[in-house]
This record gives sequence, structure tokens and C-alpha cells, in this order.
Amino acid sequence: MTFFVYLLYNIFLTIALPVVWVIAYFNDKLGGSLTGQSDIKSSLSKFKDKVKLNPKPVIWLHAASAGEFEQIKPILSRLREFDVYIFQTFTSATIYYKESLNINFDGVCFLPWDLYFRVNRFIKTLQPDLHINTRHDIWPNLLYALHRNRVRNVLVNANLYRDSIRLKPIMSSINKCVFQYIDHIYTGSDSIKALVEKLYNGPIEVVGDSRFDQVSERSKTNLSELISANIISDRRVIVYGSVVESDLGIVTAAIIKSLSSNAFRHIIVPHEVMERDLVPWEVEFYRHQIKSIRHSEIDQFMGEPIIIWNSVGQLADLYKYADLAFVGAGFSTGVHSVTEPAVYHVPCSHGPKYDILAEAIELVDSSLSTVIHSDQDLVSFLELADENISELSSSIAKFVNSRIGTSDKIIGNEFPLDQ
Repeated sequence: MTFFVYLLYNIFLTIALPVVWVIAYFNDKLGGSLTGQSDIKSSLSKFKDKVKLNPKPVIWLHAASAGEFEQIKPILSRLREFDVYIFQTFTSATIYYKESLNINFDGVCFLPWDLYFRVNRFIKTLQPDLHINTRHDIWPNLLYALHRNRVRNVLVNANLYRDSIRLKPIMSSINKCVFQYIDHIYTGSDSIKALVEKLYNGPIEVVGDSRFDQVSERSKTNLSELISANIISDRRVIVYGSVVESDLGIVTAAIIKSLSSNAFRHIIVPHEVMERDLVPWEVEFYRHQIKSIRHSEIDQFMGEPIIIWNSVGQLADLYKYADLAFVGAGFSTGVHSVTEPAVYHVPCSHGPKYDILAEAIELVDSSLSTVIHSDQDLVSFLELADENISELSSSIAKFVNSRIGTSDKIIGNEFPLDQ
């Protein structure tokens, strides 16, 4: 079975990659990745020169994109305490070009495209002692090459949801053939473990999700003032994080209803901040004669009840000002991070599509977050009594504190390397 799965996979790659190369010339993200593939050899060569001068174990970390890199950061910071080299790979061009000069790496490059001869040559050159991958960027030829080269490889923060395509009848058989080459899986909950066991017979350990470590550590260093106290004083502050087009109707309707009798400050943070993402929100409020202001124009603030946050990379830190939160995309592709408001003990709400995130499922099952189906549901959430918010906040604090320490557990299991 395994032979035929890999045979078909590699035939598919042979057909698909030329098409991808053509598309890359017309797509900025793919184009950046294509350019980066040509730099892999030189990046490896520089790193190997460093290893030759002072040999020591090599730890290879991989993060597909920005979200996965955030998850792996606390593991990275703990690895820096050991006398090892850290080599980092990325799949996404966006995060690669942002982090390529990160001083915590001894070497960095794109992950080679999953052609066996390329990934096998990469591994033989790099000669890692341990490979740590996070989340779900799982490549068949890469795993097989690691296995053939006897490199221990572990998957941390493993995530699998009930409706995942990996669990469909034919795909589950394919994924079983691929997952068998993972040496150890660390995951965040018993429910995810039960799903992963449908694809994997090796050791699975429930240790939690390192994202809690990362967001918690970030919150402790979050000392900058993003919004002045006079703007939010004597107001209930609601942060709408990573909202997308599918949230617009319900969110704007709820805000419009709530403004008639409540002293709220609504802070809307779109997932993307291009003009095409900001204008629909402004237009909808304008239609109802409600004033809003962009964060970039906050020096002209005149008491507008709605602030549209068009600054990038500040959402996680913005939650510290919130009394309540609404997390976006729960009406379409699946809810975004509920961990960020939780770390600040902020009760949150979101749309009904939350089963792609284990932490979202746990918060809902523990009655610590609210599922929104209509604008009236959201209005009721916004108007929660102060004592209810306080009780929820206290319970969320206990929930978060019980889940911090995942990175230490993983590092404790994997080091020393010869155990």
C-alpha cells in the first residue's frame, strides 16, 4: 500500500510542479518561494561551514507560515539554552523574508519542495540530529527521507479536526502511510489525540499547545501603550479581532443596536488592512449615520464610538484593553485565534465554525466562550452584566494557567538528544 501511495504522489508532483512554476511568475507569494528555492544551496553551505569550525548537535525546526512560527517560538527560545545549532525552515515566503535575519537562528532557508531527491539531498547535507515540525505542514517525501536517514522527527501542536479531509475514507488510508514515518507526536488535547490515533499508531503525548506559552510570554512583555486611556475610560471596550467579510453583517448590526443605550468603545481589527478590507466596514456604519475613525487617524479623535484598526501586527497586544472580544471568521473558513484574548482572560465570542481549533472547542465545552449565530446573540453577549464578565474572566485565567508549560514538557522529553 505504502509503495503505491508514494508512487502516485510522486507522479502527481511530476505533473503538478511545472504548472506551479508557471503560476509562480504571476503570483507574488509563489514567486517569492520559487526565488527562495534557488537560495537553499548557498544557505546550507554557509551553515555547514559554521558547523565544521565548531561541531555540535543540529536541531532543525520547521514552521510553514507566520501562525506556525508563533507556536514554535517558545520551543525556539528554550533550545537557545542548549549548546546546539538551530536551523530553521519556512514554507511561506512572507514569514521567511520577515524572519530570515532572526538572530536566534544559526541557519535559515526555505523548505525544499517535496521532491525526494531534493529533500534527501537537503537532509544528507544538513545532517540534523532532530527535526521538529509544528501543526500540519506534513510532506510525504520529507518524512520518508528523514526515516531513511535515521533522523528523529517529531510533530508538535498536532491538530486534526473532526471534518478534516485527512480522515475521509480514501485519504485516511493515504495518510496512514505517511504518518507512519513520524517518530513522536505531541498534541494539545485528548480529543485531538483520539482523532490522530485514526491515522497514527506511534507514540502520541497530550502536553498542550505551545501557543499558550507564546501568547503568555508575549503578554508579559507587552508594555507599549497602543491606545490612550482617555479614549477608553468609562467605556466597555470590545475588540473584534481578525474579522472578515463574512462577519460584517452580524457584527455591524449588533454594534448599531448596542450603541443606542450603551457606553461602548468598539475596536474593529480586520484580518487584512487593504482599502478593500476597510471600506466596507466604514460604508456600513456611514449608511446608519454612525461615525467611525481609523487608528491611523487617531490624533483627530472626536469621540467616535468605533475605531477601525488599520495597523498591522498589534491585535494580540490589543486584547489587553478589552473587556469582551469577538474573534472573526467563525462564519466562513473557521475561527481565528481564541488563545490571544484568553491569555488576557477576556471572555470571547465567535461564529459557529470553531471545530478547527482544539482550544476553541475546549473553551466552548467549558462554557467559557460564546457561540454567535445571529446579531441578537452578539448583542446579548455585548450586554453581559459586569459580574458575569468578572466570573468568566476568573475561570478563563484558571483555564489558561493550566495549559502553560507545554514547551518545557516537549523539551524535557526530547533532551538530552541521546536519551
